[in-house]
Amino acid sequence: MMKKLLVIFLFCSSVIIQAQNNYLMFDGVNDHVVVNNSGNILASNTAISMTCKVYPKNPSPGWPAFNGIVGYRNDSNFDFYIIQLSSNSIEARFRNSSGTAYDIVYSGLTLNAWNHFYMVYNGSTLKLYKNGVEVGSVAASGGAPASNTSTFKIGLVSFGVTNFYHTGNIDEVSLWNKALTAAEVTAIHTNNGEIANPTSEANLKLYYKFNQGVPFANNAGLTSLIDEKGLQNGTLTNFALNGTNSNYGSDDNLSTGSFEETSLKVFPNPTNNFITISGVTNFGRLQIIDSLGRVVGEQTLTDNSTPINVSQLNPGMYFVVMENTQPIRFIKK
Repeated sequence: MMKKLLVIFLFCSSVIIQAQNNYLMFDGVNDHVVVNNSGNILASNTAISMTCKVYPKNPSPGWPAFNGIVGYRNDSNFDFYIIQLSSNSIEARFRNSSGTAYDIVYSGLTLNAWNHFYMVYNGSTLKLYKNGVEVGSVAASGGAPASNTSTFKIGLVSFGVTNFYHTGNIDEVSLWNKALTAAEVTAIHTNNGEIANPTSEANLKLYYKFNQGVPFANNAGLTSLIDEKGLQNGTLTNFALNGTNSNYGSDDNLSTGSFEETSLKVFPNPTNNFITISGVTNFGRLQIIDSLGRVVGEQTLTDNSTPINVSQLNPGMYFVVMENTQPIRFIKK
């Protein structure tokens, strides 16, 4: 058991330090990220790009509550943003320094799934890619202004005094002062939306991997979204940073080289008070391990219907460990 607990501890430590599969969950009420002093990052550029991964959960956005995803908007001399218009459509808009706006409306958004969007302007054409494939284009001209009055925001796009907040998850946001080529879009998408070597990309101006925090745990002290370029960290605004919404999350299912597949299942998952484990053949003592590798609960399991009380645990991610079995993750709400 001690050997297995050591493996769990090392794995959990890796999750905290590397957090490879984290994202931010936005509540659709007022959660957003503001990148202060970002207005003129693209000053006078005539070639710009933006990428993001978005997991939309709002089935019926509409005026005055569209679903803001990412970008700049001042409705005057510079817009470069993506918003969700309906259950399956988004708008990608570029407005040049002369005030002329160019739109792509795309009706292939997938709810409750990851959509990878790449918005590219090359000085003559505005293009939109989804999951590495071009899905829309429109002739456009002009560039960003020398002085921009808006700031880069994630999870919020505003129209005057009306705020469009995002409901769902966002990950892997990047901003460039160049037009990504189709080959570069393919390369980024093949790498699951990640920029392989951000420090070597001279035209990469902002890049957020969302890899801070412990998924679904108490992250109240983490109020900055780290820019991998080291230029402009974002400020997390109005996030609860605790629990299973308005916080850091993860799709990580522990399928790493350290662990084999297991037939054991925990239900309900997530849970409020009790869990039950199915598929157990060798009953005995079990331990509950938190994301820091600490034992926070113990119980003897005698059959597959034995309820395990977890009501005393704080919201977050935990692991059930038994002798001669692989760890099972569950979420305490």
